[in-house]
Amino acid sequence: MSTMLPTVRGKSWVFQVTLLCIVLGALLGLSLRTQRELVSKNMPSRFPALVAAYRAARADNVLLKEEGAKKSKEIDDLQEKLAQGTRGSKEVIEARDAARLLAGTVAVRGPGLVVTINDSPKLKPTETRPDIIEEFMVHDQDIKALVDELCVAGAEAISINGQRRIATTSIRCVGPVVQVNKVELAPPYVIKAVGDPTVLETSLKTQGGPASDLILLDMITVKKEAMIDVPAYTGSTTFYVAKPVAQ
Repeated sequence: MSTMLPTVRGKSWVFQVTLLCIVLGALLGLSLRTQRELVSKNMPSRFPALVAAYRAARADNVLLKEEGAKKSKEIDDLQEKLAQGTRGSKEVIEARDAARLLAGTVAVRGPGLVVTINDSPKLKPTETRPDIIEEFMVHDQDIKALVDELCVAGAEAISINGQRRIATTSIRCVGPVVQVNKVELAPPYVIKAVGDPTVLETSLKTQGGPASDLILLDMITVKKEAMIDVPAYTGSTTFYVAKPVAQ
């Protein structure tokens, strides 16, 4: 009996560890079971509701755009009739059309460039460092730099994934997407610019220009086009604070 006591005492930690493992296993099992129950109870009721709300919002947005286009057409017809009944109607119509071109509220067509930018294919799949991954992704500043360069080179109309650039256009990152005219866009980003294709391309590809790093990382393609369409701006054009200065 005396010879067994040291052996039992020496292994008493085994029983303690075993008991602790049993308790931890029970707690983990209970936690997983509770999580499954929460998911099964909440997800079916919440997720379809979010999907339905999203679809309803998209449908409303489509209807509003259609209504806006209809009202815009009615305004155009009224302005046309008004101009035709006014002295110097030709000059009035030309001034109106020039103002629309400048404001970006009318679709345009002409020669230019189609610039497509996307995340770099050179990023290693095994890379996990966030700071390195960021270097291989398209950011809002990349789009801004390209758009600014195109404007300097004489682009007369620019759109980004169908969103027309106007004086109040904002381009900014919102999480994993880029927001243009408050509309969320995802890569690839297609920039269409109406202008002299050769001048625009030369400006973009200038050594040290905004496209240099993108070219090195295979993130950009630039294509000349004899004719491209740039859509009209379809957002709000209402000014709530700014007022014209009285002459």
